[in-house]
Amino acid sequence: MKLRKKDLISLIQNTEPFKNPKIALEQYTIDALSAVDIIYFAGVEFNDIYDKYLVDLGAGTGRLSIASALLTPKCVFSIDIDVEALSILNENTNKIELEVPILPICCDVSFIPLKLRKLSKLFPITTLMNPPFGVQTPKADRAFLKSAMHFSDVIYSIHLSDVKVRDFIRRYIYKLEWKIDYILSLPLILERAFPFHTQKRKEIQVDLYRFLKRNN
Repeated sequence: MKLRKKDLISLIQNTEPFKNPKIALEQYTIDALSAVDIIYFAGVEFNDIYDKYLVDLGAGTGRLSIASALLTPKCVFSIDIDVEALSILNENTNKIELEVPILPICCDVSFIPLKLRKLSKLFPITTLMNPPFGVQTPKADRAFLKSAMHFSDVIYSIHLSDVKVRDFIRRYIYKLEWKIDYILSLPLILERAFPFHTQKRKEIQVDLYRFLKRNN
């Protein structure tokens, strides 16, 4: 399926969001424009999606999975701990004619299936992820980073845009033999999801990191 960028944004906008977002998991539905901008950055600027095996870590309702599938990777593994979120992901993928399979996997990010780890020994894997920012559970993003580094060749990860966060991430991944290759700052629109949210929509600034192994 070949789509113009604006058509892809419209398609993603029409997917179903979380019905009952869980605060402990910091669940929110990424806005369609940001999802498509992220996919175009990874798939067009760096050609890290086409014909690659792709993992959407913490896939939620599947907006990044679906958008990336339309850039024709070999397949997409959509991993999330929340079976309800994956059910919505399935609803969304069933409504769209996709040439690429999206394979949902329900598991904790710290326990990636062995088959996927074995696959990473044979083929390049690109990981996309929008991990929790650690507002509800401090350091929650570390489990995502550490897990992704066990099986990925390149990682794209979204984090709050902040000098201290950048400094921490740089030091943390360096210890794990990885490096920051590029940082793209972009606005993210958060829709009101929880009772304590006082605004219907809120814009926050985030950084999209491109991580590579240090020996690359």
